[in-house]
Amino acid sequence: MIIQTVSKKLRTVVALTLTLGLFAGSAAQSAYPTKPIKLVVPYNAGGGTDILARSVAAAAGESLGQPIVVDNRAGASGMIGSEYVGKSKSDGYVLLMTAADTHSVNPHVYPKIRYDAQKDFTPIVQIGYLPYALVVNPKVGANNLNEFVALAKKNPGKYTYSSWGIGSSSQVAMEMFKQKTGTELLHVPYTGAAPAMGAVVSGETDAMFVPLSLAVPNQKAGKVKIMGLGAPKRFVDAADIPTLAEQGVPLNTAPWIGILGPANLPPEAVQQFYKAVSQAAEKPEVQAALRTGGLQIDVLNPADFKALLATDFERWGATVRQAGIKAQ
Repeated sequence: MIIQTVSKKLRTVVALTLTLGLFAGSAAQSAYPTKPIKLVVPYNAGGGTDILARSVAAAAGESLGQPIVVDNRAGASGMIGSEYVGKSKSDGYVLLMTAADTHSVNPHVYPKIRYDAQKDFTPIVQIGYLPYALVVNPKVGANNLNEFVALAKKNPGKYTYSSWGIGSSSQVAMEMFKQKTGTELLHVPYTGAAPAMGAVVSGETDAMFVPLSLAVPNQKAGKVKIMGLGAPKRFVDAADIPTLAEQGVPLNTAPWIGILGPANLPPEAVQQFYKAVSQAAEKPEVQAALRTGGLQIDVLNPADFKALLATDFERWGATVRQAGIKAQ
């Protein structure tokens, strides 16, 4: 009788311990976040990535129950902010929202880069990609992609293209185009997207790859002609603009936009933040803001984003190597 009573008490204690353990585990999983999160943007405030980041941060912060504070750490083609995050504590409170330039392009262009794009970061979520438009000055005399390619092939080295810097995604996008079409255009780098686009508008240069947020207003004003989109599909808010692939040039020049953290982030933090961004991207007001910024919304989970990063690292890198692009 005594043995049965002790056994019953023992079973009760074990059951209670297991129950408390389950509650403790549940509490640990839901503990993140317990304080504000810093979302580093490695570009200037007011720029395209910054505007997109602030739209996502506000909505995702509501889902997480903690504010997400955008911290601009611009400089060195995005490498200053990226390095800062890559060397931050792996607790989920310092994250990076960036574009393909910092992780798919820069490692191949800059010999003295101070972070490892593949080893120093944890992929969290791709939010989407920027469908770059190939634009030309109206004086070039091309009304469509085939005409532009024909002119460039007939006059190798005559036409110029602008970019927002040596090794930028705008330059690498055009080098992809040149390699795919067998054309030769001369590169003229500028110190930003606005002056590079201004050069095409003024006729100082003949062409460039540029985000739709710059291409469409200038096309409507008659200042440039859009030859097509270097993207997997047509942009939802510019359905009349065909892709390059539709016109016989199968080429994807669209850089990804996504969020990463330092290496070895806790899985629960990764999943919580991914979930919050996914929910934010479903809100109509956020979708409208992202599309206005020229972003094709295409949310990828951590595993799929990691796979994309590996693929794009090689894809952009191959173009950089073939073109011999190097920056100091």
